[in-house]
Formats: sequence, structure tokens, C-alpha cells
Amino acid sequence: MKKLMTKEVIQQVAAELFRKFGFEKTSMDEIASKAHKAKRSIYNHFSNKEELFCASVISETDHIRQRLTEVMADDSQLVLPRLRQYLLLRMELLAKASTLQVAIKDKMLTSGDYRFERLQQTMNDFYGWEHNCFKKVWYAKPTQSSAEVIEQQAVAFADMLQVTLNGLSHTFFVEDKYEQYKSSYEMLIDLIINSVFTQFATHPEGIQTSDKTSSNLK
Repeated sequence: MKKLMTKEVIQQVAAELFRKFGFEKTSMDEIASKAHKAKRSIYNHFSNKEELFCASVISETDHIRQRLTEVMADDSQLVLPRLRQYLLLRMELLAKASTLQVAIKDKMLTSGDYRFERLQQTMNDFYGWEHNCFKKVWYAKPTQSSAEVIEQQAVAFADMLQVTLNGLSHTFFVEDKYEQYKSSYEMLIDLIINSVFTQFATHPEGIQTSDKTSSNLK
């Protein structure tokens, strides 16, 4: 238990310093001093600064995914209200993920830097999972189209949502405009949800999910 607490303290302190000074300007000596730990204590848990940084980002990403999974698995809500809650919560959680913001600002997720391969793989896994969640929202729309056409539409829908979200993430967290644009983002999400609703509106039952679709969203 003590070892686990020590590791958590190190990650919390490191996250604070990474947020304040960035990855390159934060040293292991500073982390040890701020955490009131011997430097060798840090190396008992993390082999280098890159591993510590990646562990912090992955921890934040896992938390985000867990919370968003809970939203999409909430059978008490219809699929479109779930999607709205997901899109709003996604940005709220990202706004609190300080080391993930550093990774976005420093382009660690797309640089191809071998030091951050584990981090890049984690984010690719997250984006793949999220893409599937968005596709399953589209699958809830009743249609007489062929399976091939439905798949093409679902992929396009998921692609456009992710392009929008990732572009806004840059504006919000690289340019530090999340709080300034938060209310406008909420209006944008409502426009997106209303647009999807219109697509579903000719068959109102399509706004709900069948048991099969609901289980797929979990």
C-alpha cells in the first residue's frame, strides 16, 4: 500500500510540474524535491522521465475512457442524449487532464518520437474505441439501405465527429481557449445533436436503441 501511495504521489507531483513547466523543462530532481522523495525512490517506480510522463498521461486517458464508457452504457438514456452527454463530458475531462494537454501541445501524439510510442499506442487505442462508439450511434438509425451503405455512412459520421473534436481540442488546450469558448461549444454540440435527430426523425423509434444496440454501446 505504501509503495502504491508513493507512486501515486510521484505521478501527482510530476503532473503538476509538467503542466506548469512543460515536459522538457521539468527535471527528475525537481519532481523528487517537490514530492519530498529521494531521487532513487522515483527510479524505483519509473526508469526515466519519459516513462513517468507517459504513465501520467495514460492514467488520465484511462480515467477519461472509463467515464465515457459509463455514459455510453447508460441504458436509462436514449442514444442521442447519451451522445450529447459524451461530447460535453469528453471536453470537461480533457480540460482536467493536465499532462495529456502537455502531450497535445507538444505534439507528442503525432510526432512519431520513439520515446512516446507507448503513449501514442494508448491514444490510438482510445481513438479506435471512440470511433466505434460513434459508429454504433449511427447504427441505431433505422434504414433500408444496404449493410455496405450503412457502414460507409457510420464511418463518415464517426470520422467527422472525431475531426471536429480533435480540431477543437487544439483550439481549447493549445491556444488555451476552453473556458472562453465553452458555452459556444455547448451550442455547437446541440446543433450536431439536432442534425442527427433530423436524420432519425422520419422513424422516431430510431432515436431509441434496441437491446442489441445498447449492449454494443457498452
